[in-house]
Amino acid sequence: MPFFRCFSLRAVGAWLVLLGGPLFFLACEPQEDIVTTNPGATLTASVETVRFDTVFTNRGSITKRFWVYNRNAKAVRVDEIGLAGKPSAVATFLLIINGRETTILRNFELRGKDSVLVLVKVTIDPTAVDTVFLVPDSVLLRANGTTRYVRLRAYGENARYYDAPPGFAPVIACGDTWTDRRPIVLLKTAIVDANCVLTIDPGTRVYLAKNASLLVRGRLRCGSLAPDAKPVKFRGLRRDDFFDTTDPRYADLPLDLAKYANTPAQWGAIILEEQPGSQLTQEDELFNTDIRNSTVGVFISGTLYLRGQRVRIENCFIRYAYVAGVYGEAAGFGGGVEMVNTVVSRCGERAVINLGGGTWHLAHCTLDMSGAIFGRRDTEALYFDNALTLPSGRFKSDHFITFENSILWSGLRDNNGDLQNEIRLIRQSPADDSLFTFRHSVLQTPFARFNTDGVHYGRGEAGTNVLNEDPRFRDAAAPVKLDLRLDSLRSPARRLGEALSPPVPLDLRNDPMR
Repeated sequence: MPFFRCFSLRAVGAWLVLLGGPLFFLACEPQEDIVTTNPGATLTASVETVRFDTVFTNRGSITKRFWVYNRNAKAVRVDEIGLAGKPSAVATFLLIINGRETTILRNFELRGKDSVLVLVKVTIDPTAVDTVFLVPDSVLLRANGTTRYVRLRAYGENARYYDAPPGFAPVIACGDTWTDRRPIVLLKTAIVDANCVLTIDPGTRVYLAKNASLLVRGRLRCGSLAPDAKPVKFRGLRRDDFFDTTDPRYADLPLDLAKYANTPAQWGAIILEEQPGSQLTQEDELFNTDIRNSTVGVFISGTLYLRGQRVRIENCFIRYAYVAGVYGEAAGFGGGVEMVNTVVSRCGERAVINLGGGTWHLAHCTLDMSGAIFGRRDTEALYFDNALTLPSGRFKSDHFITFENSILWSGLRDNNGDLQNEIRLIRQSPADDSLFTFRHSVLQTPFARFNTDGVHYGRGEAGTNVLNEDPRFRDAAAPVKLDLRLDSLRSPARRLGEALSPPVPLDLRNDPMR
């Protein structure tokens, strides 16, 4: 119930009654509309500091927000809400107050117990430095002779950008090398032409905008297997920490998906595409590379010209891909796809899929599909079909698949409460010579033949696999950072593998393989 300041008009009212005129009992003004000049009636803010995650120069930030409160019963006259610092040579902060885009707003009333929303964004200009640099400022809140401040802290980083006008794609220079000096930002799909090589040095960070991909029609050399090499990182362009989980659209997201770093479909894919007329043997390498937030982690297309494509993916992490971690179309036909010591985790539909035949070898790999990132998943994590539908017709070829010393697990169950099948192998005539080998691995599948039929599924060996036993990762359910190392005492995968040639001496943490 608001308080009122009232003026008694008893005498006037009585006189008007006697005259038969209108009756006025009270003339009242709500207290929250009465402006106080009390120096103790000040403004407060919902935060002390507004922090922006690292902002690429010239790109602009997301919009941050905070509230300014008048917690007094009476109204206050706000002298000003605005930027306190002098104009910066490298950054421009901008405020939106009461819907007005400005740097300062003066002389307005804020009713008692009311508030005003302040939005803040920043654009940082390019500089000559190669390291992250701080851009500070503050927002001053002044009323009744008292000034308070909300600190603004933004960090800028220069980058190497790839962009092009509408209708065009940026082309990467032949023989170019991306280094860790500055991050690489692909604002549109960037192309490595046929007969060209792109080298990506260890420690390089690559950020891709929505729908942008890296399209390689020549050859890709990415990362290094040296024990002290830093990983190459592919990420979406968003670098802020979280979705706003107060937004009803995102309120039900699990904690790991509320974090942009773990949110799928923020960019396209690394596309390794066989190309006509190339004088290079198609030999692509992804070593010690961490790929997140994509629609497809690595897309391998060998369908058009069948020249003998070879792809090696080793010591890599591929996580939070919307469709699949690795997706092939006749990939490895006449050559081969090697996946060694690699983790594919938390993808939307598949971990690994190939259509149209080819040669694939997966060794010391972990395909962890625990947790359906967008509701229930009813697709198999590992999927090979030797047929592929093309615009020109249906293409079929043999599959030669080897899966050894590896783990395929989700822990997901079907409607009956049974562990769901995570392997599907399709052989379509006339490709009758497809060969599938599963050895010394933990597999989630209800089909016992993967362990008992050594002739068709074990390269002459039977009983080397473990079916439907939890591999006991240390923490596969961690909300933000998964730990897929094995429980040293209880995991059925311990000492299940056998020595391979060539050997894989170290795991992804550079610890000796056990």
